[in-house]
Amino acid sequence: MIRRTAQRFRFMREHRWTHAHLSQYLDRELQAAERERVAEHVGLCPDCHRVLATLRRTVESIRAIGAKPDEPEVPGESKLAGGVIERLRKEA
Repeated sequence: MIRRTAQRFRFMREHRWTHAHLSQYLDRELQAAERERVAEHVGLCPDCHRVLATLRRTVESIRAIGAKPDEPEVPGESKLAGGVIERLRKEA
């Protein structure tokens, strides 16, 4: 019983940490060990997997807003997307 409780506590600690770092993970702002930590938890946790997928789609959609129709989208170059993402980070 103690082992199960410890495992659950560890899982929840990883869950909270991962959830707080998903945006940095997508932006490739984490160190290799931290990226691996996020990837490992996302592989085990359906909730974090779903949140990461939603965040990824949202970021891609925001970046597409600032892209011109006749030019290919270059990730990270949209000023609109960067401003919106920065504001969302500050509000979180």
